Amino acid sequence: MAVVRWHAIRAATLIGLALQGPALAADAPIRDSVRSILGGTRPERPVNYRLEIEAPEVLVAAIRNRTLLGRWVSEAGFQVDQLPVFVELGQQEVEAIARDAGYFSVRVEIEIEPVDEAVPGSVPVVRIAVDGGARTTVAAFSLSIDGDAAAQALRGLLIERWPQPEGSFFRPSEWDQGKRLMLELLRQKGFVRARLVASEARVDVQSTAASLALRIDAGQRFAFGPLEVRGLERYDRSIVESLRTWSDDGEPHPYDLDELLRFQARLASAGYFNSVDVLPDFVAVAEDPQLSVVPITVVVRERRRQRANIGIGYSTDDGPRLLFGYEHRDLFGKDLQLDSGLLWQGNRHRVFASVRTPETPEGYFDQVGARLERLDVQNELTDRLTLFVGRGTRDIDIDHFVSLQYQTEARTVPLDPATDNRQALTPGYSWTLRRVDSPVDPRDGYTVSAQVSGALRGLLTDRSFGRLWGRAMRFWKMPSESALAGGVLVGLVEAGEVYAAGKEDIPSENLFRTGGSQTIRGYRFLSLGVEEAGAIVGGRVLALASLEYQHPVSPGWYGAVFVDGGNAADRWRDWDAVYGYGVGVRWRSPVGPLSIDLAYGEASRDLRLHLSVGYSF
Repeated sequence: MAVVRWHAIRAATLIGLALQGPALAADAPIRDSVRSILGGTRPERPVNYRLEIEAPEVLVAAIRNRTLLGRWVSEAGFQVDQLPVFVELGQQEVEAIARDAGYFSVRVEIEIEPVDEAVPGSVPVVRIAVDGGARTTVAAFSLSIDGDAAAQALRGLLIERWPQPEGSFFRPSEWDQGKRLMLELLRQKGFVRARLVASEARVDVQSTAASLALRIDAGQRFAFGPLEVRGLERYDRSIVESLRTWSDDGEPHPYDLDELLRFQARLASAGYFNSVDVLPDFVAVAEDPQLSVVPITVVVRERRRQRANIGIGYSTDDGPRLLFGYEHRDLFGKDLQLDSGLLWQGNRHRVFASVRTPETPEGYFDQVGARLERLDVQNELTDRLTLFVGRGTRDIDIDHFVSLQYQTEARTVPLDPATDNRQALTPGYSWTLRRVDSPVDPRDGYTVSAQVSGALRGLLTDRSFGRLWGRAMRFWKMPSESALAGGVLVGLVEAGEVYAAGKEDIPSENLFRTGGSQTIRGYRFLSLGVEEAGAIVGGRVLALASLEYQHPVSPGWYGAVFVDGGNAADRWRDWDAVYGYGVGVRWRSPVGPLSIDLAYGEASRDLRLHLSVGYSF
């Protein structure tokens, strides 16, 4: 238990440091201790001089990072006769930093305490004292838009996105950025020639109040112009046209960047192209003052019509992995997409094939497929056959899929020699939302997935049931000026329940087990579930959560600490959480983060090594 408590205390300490990171930025010793905990302590350099800062907290990190005095504390090549120059420039630098933070009555004093010759190895001490006075706040903000009703309708959005609302601290740099942001938002909504007519920032130093006013001429709203497609050789132009998100009925459709991004996302996920660029031709707009539409250029790089591939891999969950795949992107000359293959893993053998239609102008596609699989995990041997048909839609960040599956399986467990045959005809719906900064290696944002399905006895089904499942991940990027700059905090929650009188006769794919590198580390793959006749099998309830902190230790590499907890069971009254704690390393590979974790399972009292690539959304 002492080991378990230490892991828990360590994880809680790191999480607390992550949440309080900005406050710790001012304290170099604390910052260094955090790096030491994570195994990423920087090599010690001799200190040229000690820098002591007495200033409002919001200014301390900026003074350390953005002034010569802050940056040269331990830099090689420093000469002591440079210090008076740094001090003279530092006066101006600190005043500029303070004014940009809203301190317009700032007073700065910088003193040098010379070397104490009586103390061997002593260095000069530089003291910076900043009296910021009262900080200026935004007392009033007004925004005027010259333009038609469509432009006026955007006023609420612009005010909502304005970075310095009334009551906030006034920062000159944000004032300038805000003006550019207002014009950019209007241009993204089709007001391509929007311009700033007047802007005024009145700062009353005595009352520490700022009054801000903007006036913008929105101009004419542009429409989508003609579509030029480059790079098509194998596939018909109709595939690109059908994925366009705005109508082509002869009527002008207002230009909107969000529509353009949706169009690009649909093209990228269509399966026909290796790369897609959808580009508005603003050069043409600038060259022709009479133009009232934005021409659109689509540049694609096509995939081959047919492709065979071989993949080799390994994970601690599935063991060695070998994949033989075959793809056809124009099956029967109808633009149908075939994906098929043979997957051979240490605990899973699978043959699969699916055919998908091109996406329609309404945004949906149809898919039909089959999968034959043998799964041997935790002494449960299962042979499965799944047939399915479904319809899906894909947007920039949301996927929907409605399906009908026929599932049949034969399973055996060690202490029951009889084969258990089960079947179900299962309608279902799945929904996935991804709002992350990178689909491969996210550092900020969140994902949410949910599924609902069920079956009725007698309709090719042995037992009636209903099933709900959900999973959410959140990525928090640490503040750039904190002691944890570059780090990321990753949270996960997952839960599910099968509503039925019992789990017997329900195909195991609808039940829940957990444990392994993507769920609860410190335990074998799918080893947490219900004990049955010498095997661990699926149960009707699942709940788990995880919290992990990653910190950069060298370019492309991160150290990690984590705590996982949860379990699967047949009933909630039998559910009892188990925990795993550990440390690991992350390498940012081209296909996603490669994770190597050493985890201690509290219930199993065992250390396990986990190896995986990417995240499971």
